[in-house]
Amino acid sequence: MPTVDTDIICSRATDWFYTDLAERLWGDLPEVHRARTRLWDGPDWLRATPAPRVVVVNWVETIHDPRLSPAEVAAFMSKVNSVPERALVAAECVSVVWFERQLDGPDWTAIIDVGWQPQTPLPAVAAKYRFLHYAPTQAEQAVLAQVRAVRPETFAARPLPWAVVGALTPERAALVAALADWQPHGFAFLPPGEPFQVRADRGRLDRARLARVLRQSRFYIWTSHHAHPYFESFRVLDALLSGACPVKLDARHASRLRHLGCVLTDVEELRRTGTPTWAAERITALCDQLLAQPTLGKAFATLWWE
Repeated sequence: MPTVDTDIICSRATDWFYTDLAERLWGDLPEVHRARTRLWDGPDWLRATPAPRVVVVNWVETIHDPRLSPAEVAAFMSKVNSVPERALVAAECVSVVWFERQLDGPDWTAIIDVGWQPQTPLPAVAAKYRFLHYAPTQAEQAVLAQVRAVRPETFAARPLPWAVVGALTPERAALVAALADWQPHGFAFLPPGEPFQVRADRGRLDRARLARVLRQSRFYIWTSHHAHPYFESFRVLDALLSGACPVKLDARHASRLRHLGCVLTDVEELRRTGTPTWAAERITALCDQLLAQPTLGKAFATLWWE
């Protein structure tokens, strides 16, 4: 049996976004590396003998697990710090408080930034910066190979013109109003807090429900108001796996993000350009871009072991 050298840790009781990332990352590892790696739910790892290298997928969500007491959270931090190599996996914009909170924990030896383009500069930290390109798994590549063949008439037949999902903000409310003025009868889910939580006391969209919405939607649209030009790559893959066209609207940073293939300035530009033919071409181009990349597990294996 290969010697286990890495533990991947997440919480299965908070944000399914990051639980899903951890599970897909581990499941897509090449067999030679998966045999050396264990995937842990946070509370279970706390009771286990740790491997010499740990990878925590979203520190904040992991320690906010409702199953952990304050004393256990303290013990969790101490145990992570006792491991020789301690990597944080984060998929957050560096300019926001959510990223800063990720750093308010163990003394990380590495920060693995997940996305479509590296983010620099980071806040002053001693940890080594590593970039992991967010990509589909091998199984998801098979889905994208079929999605890329979409025809404009098939795209136009989807019943929902657009979908918007995110925590309620004045900017998102204004976005939904503008989209409804362009094409009514879209789908908007704007709860007062994080929309992707899995806690039993919070009614939110899980992955399957989000996929059901996106399979009926033409466009999956989002916006952000970060000071840093950040691109939410998770949303792109969620859209494409369901055959929807991803579109980020960002008037402030569109010129610096257009090369990514699906960033426009505002709803007015979407009105002018968002034809079924344009959308089908975008879907094909984005799928081809992702199919040309190493899969998620292979990319991580190269970063972590080679």
